[in-house]
Amino acid sequence: MAQVDAQVSIGYYCEERNVYQGEAFNIKSPSARTFHLGVDLGMPAGSAVYAPLDGEVYAFNDNNTYLDYGPVIMLQHLTDTGIPFWTLYGHLSRTSLLPLTVGMKIKAGDQIATMGVEAENVGWPPHTHFQLLTDLCGMGIDVHGVAPRDEVSLWRSISPNPNLILRIKEGADAHGKVSPEVIRNQRNTVLSQNLSLNFRTPLQIVKGDGAYLFDQTGKKYLDLVNNVAHVGHGHPRVVAAGANQMATLNTNTRYLHQNIVEYGRALTNTLPDPLSVIFFVNSGSEANDLAIRLAHAYTKRKGMIALKHGYHGHTQSVVEISPYKFLGKGGAGTPAHVGVAELPDPFRGQYRGAGAGAKYAADFANVISNLKEPLAAFFCEGIVSTGGQIRLAEGFLTSAFAQVRAAGGICISDEVQIGLGRVGEKFWGFELHGVVPDIVTMGKPLGNGHPLAAVVTTPEIAAAFHNGMEYFNTFGGNPVSAAIGQAVLDVVQDENLQANAIEIGRYLSNGVKELSKSHPIIGDVRGSGLFIGVELMRDENTPATAEMADLIEYAKNAGVFLSCDGPDNNILKIKPPMIINRQDVDFFLNVFDAGIKAVTK
Repeated sequence: MAQVDAQVSIGYYCEERNVYQGEAFNIKSPSARTFHLGVDLGMPAGSAVYAPLDGEVYAFNDNNTYLDYGPVIMLQHLTDTGIPFWTLYGHLSRTSLLPLTVGMKIKAGDQIATMGVEAENVGWPPHTHFQLLTDLCGMGIDVHGVAPRDEVSLWRSISPNPNLILRIKEGADAHGKVSPEVIRNQRNTVLSQNLSLNFRTPLQIVKGDGAYLFDQTGKKYLDLVNNVAHVGHGHPRVVAAGANQMATLNTNTRYLHQNIVEYGRALTNTLPDPLSVIFFVNSGSEANDLAIRLAHAYTKRKGMIALKHGYHGHTQSVVEISPYKFLGKGGAGTPAHVGVAELPDPFRGQYRGAGAGAKYAADFANVISNLKEPLAAFFCEGIVSTGGQIRLAEGFLTSAFAQVRAAGGICISDEVQIGLGRVGEKFWGFELHGVVPDIVTMGKPLGNGHPLAAVVTTPEIAAAFHNGMEYFNTFGGNPVSAAIGQAVLDVVQDENLQANAIEIGRYLSNGVKELSKSHPIIGDVRGSGLFIGVELMRDENTPATAEMADLIEYAKNAGVFLSCDGPDNNILKIKPPMIINRQDVDFFLNVFDAGIKAVTK
């Protein structure tokens, strides 16, 4: 303090420390008490300590064990509704305790103590430990001032950040880091049990940069999973666009703002006519939910068709059109208003060889005719992601779209997983099939991790939705989201990422195909651009499900993130940030080669 002419020093809240002594503080133990729950304010001995709030003396004592508090005072206060809470002041002078009695009334601004010398506060330099408490947990004045590692989140809730009172401009929260094991245990209590984690031993990821993620130890992993970080984790141009707009204005769409109009025009300009009217929302699920409403409003019908193994989101309405969910674990079966069409899988599906197209067309017609409700819409991805990166059989969408429209329905293309140049050959997945849908839904890549999604439709369908009931979305299309979305779109175009998807996607696919010559377990390599599926098969009829699970763990340990999907969980889903390069692919191919050898030996 003297060297920098400081008047006060600050020891942070929730700072992890190894300065304490005794068995309870043994840093080798997962339950060691190491996380500081107060804020230390250091000034010269004898400096006055004042009460910040009205209250009364709850307890005081001289805790004179070495490196304890020394003289300590606890005040009790009441909220406006009469709920008690406490403030604690440690490391005081002994004379501070002399005039006190339990129950003594204290006014805000009253001096209650002075800071003690090192000898009085049992080994600590002069300072006051100031702590807020919402519960004493039956411990009285001996309530923890330092939290156990494995209970730190609990103690943060009991003993909140004292900066609520101190109001130090830069804040005082060190937010000390706990171990992955502790986080996992606390997650099991705080979060729903049906929120899954990746990998057999889940990782704590603390940073993203470009095509890589980093855990708390600094180990980096090539991310071949994250199609949300479309232009790379933490892209500086996208981050700057969001930060600059956030610092200027963020509000809803009931005010005129240039961002939403310009971004809406830029995004719809990437689509063929007559797709020109846009709605902004916050997620792919919300986009597909709105698409269902648009279909109902336009057709005045309720019947829906989806492809087997298709997935379109997590809201109630889209779970009902997601066979991946309603025919899977915990699902309630096919809803009465939904028809399920077989997946036209050219590799393992039932529609292969001569005559397959005609047979599929006939079977799709039967799905339409067997609907219990008149057909409103058909939902489909250009490459079916949860089905296992299935690039639909040639001619299927052309035939299906024609049949749907002949039956009075509309066609909805779900681009949440595959849009914005990812498929390489085209900017949108439906364009791979030479069709134009009536509604396009978008999500994941638009905001590069920011919650941004959209629905684009025709003026005719939008007009049918404009029926007197206002559509309003609090956050959809706000200036910050629009600025971020525009930056992502600009980066895709300025950095030629669609061309990169073609080049690097082909390089990756060809590399895996070359490995298949020496690894017969590689049954198929498919997809488009940087949306690639690799199917592992033990033989023609047996999916290599166990081997896939082992391969993903092997790759993780080697520094590559992979994931799998498909009905048998035997298909690698490769959908990395669009900025990956040949060096990244070479790294993956080496790991993949070694991994296949390890899991098949």
